Order: sequence, then C-alpha cells, then structure tokens
Amino acid sequence: MLPITALLVLTSSAQAATLPLNPAVTQENIDETICVRGWTKTVRPPFQVSNAIKLTKLRERGLTEADKSRFELDHIIPLALGGAPDDVRNLRLQPWSEADRKDGVEVCLAHAVCAGRMSLNEARRRIWKDWRAAGRACKSKLASPQIWRARNE
Repeated sequence: MLPITALLVLTSSAQAATLPLNPAVTQENIDETICVRGWTKTVRPPFQVSNAIKLTKLRERGLTEADKSRFELDHIIPLALGGAPDDVRNLRLQPWSEADRKDGVEVCLAHAVCAGRMSLNEARRRIWKDWRAAGRACKSKLASPQIWRARNE
C-alpha cells in the first residue's frame, strides 16, 4: 500500500522542510474531517501495516522484535491534525514513557484547531518542531485545563 501523503512546506530563515500530511485534511474541511469525533479511526492504518513499519524501524535501530513492547509507533504529526497515516516519514518509535504525555499534547492542539484558536498548519508546525514545547504553549495559552485532560481518540 502506498502512503497517502501531501506535503506542507515550512519555511524558516535557516531551511525549508516538508511534512508528511494526509491530503484529505485541510483548514477548509476540518469540520468534516479532524473535528468529527472518531474520524481518526477511519484513516488509521490496519495493524498489519503498522506492525510491519514498527518492525522495520526496530531493525533500523539495531533492535529486535523482542523490543517491540518497549515502544509505540507514533505519528509525529498525529492523525488528529491530519498527519499522513502510513508514511514512514511520519512514524517513529516512541518510548511508552512518553506516549501519554504526547497524546495529551495532540488532544490539546486538535481542540485548539477545532475551536479556531490556532490554524491547522500552525499546530502541525509546532508539534513537528518540538512536541514538548507545543504542549507547554497549548496548555498555558490555548486551552482550558478541561480540554488539556480530554481524550477523544
């Protein structure tokens, strides 16, 4: 299966980067895509696809299948922000100790986008650059504590 991907070009004074995105998600259609409860389930790759990617990434790091339970296969730009579902550039091994914290950041940013407090592209840029910093900014400036703790996936 080929990845469904679009590219968002990010420019800075230093360099330009492209992000692996789902072309079905745009700022104009967030009310029909990412802002619909349960939408991410419709684009999440099947277990067989995710598992194969996870095993490949483990081997690339010199790890074995026995190490599989130590990591989550994480979408760097989450599906809830229109990240590419099965593009290997958007997937990384994430230690389980980080997974819950990053999930909270993803929820916060998605709520900020759906509430109109942040553009979709800004949320994508923030989480791609540094998910921890994106979380601090979202938690302190963009969302109420109730939104921060919410889970919708």
